[in-house]
Amino acid sequence: MNTESQIKPLILICAAGQSRRMMPRDKLMLPVNGQPMLRHIGLEIAELNYPTVAALPPHPHPRWDALDGLDILCCSFVESVEGLSGTLRAAVATIPQEITHLCVVLADLPHLRARDFIDVFKAVRANPSATIWRPITASGQPAHPTVFHRRSFQAFASIKGDEGAKNIISAFQKDMISVSCNPVSGVHDIDTPEEYLEFLKQQKSLVPQ
Repeated sequence: MNTESQIKPLILICAAGQSRRMMPRDKLMLPVNGQPMLRHIGLEIAELNYPTVAALPPHPHPRWDALDGLDILCCSFVESVEGLSGTLRAAVATIPQEITHLCVVLADLPHLRARDFIDVFKAVRANPSATIWRPITASGQPAHPTVFHRRSFQAFASIKGDEGAKNIISAFQKDMISVSCNPVSGVHDIDTPEEYLEFLKQQKSLVPQ
């Protein structure tokens, strides 16, 4: 059986949040390697050549411009005002029938790279009977991106608030595959000015002197 032909994934970039703790700056527009953070992750995902949707604030908004020219479908959902759960609920409700797997990723993870997605999709192919594939660090910390099989999609209709897919992950815990991952890339998000400054310090320390 050719499992590759049975996998038709869609990547969802969750980038509709209001970045309240970073105000007045928009964290997803902060520079990462000379580009807005949102474009940085968009470029990494574009390397995968998978259909990709970015959930953004209503147009016009600078985040739309940040993804200009990339093969990423930009859209906005009214439900995003509720928080991450609203975005996920609305996005899953619009997924085409042929999509078998949804890969969910937050946009404020500047360490994330294309290889992190590749590792998760390797686990999907190696464990096709699972329902959720989630990166977990050696210390047990959950990371991104997380992949959900279509059999879980119906459960997204009832999620609320800003808890994201936590309840769904809990409901399908027995059918989840933990994927070994980089201890930094899908874990360290940026929510505050202090976290962004710390990220810049880390990046500077990696530059050869």
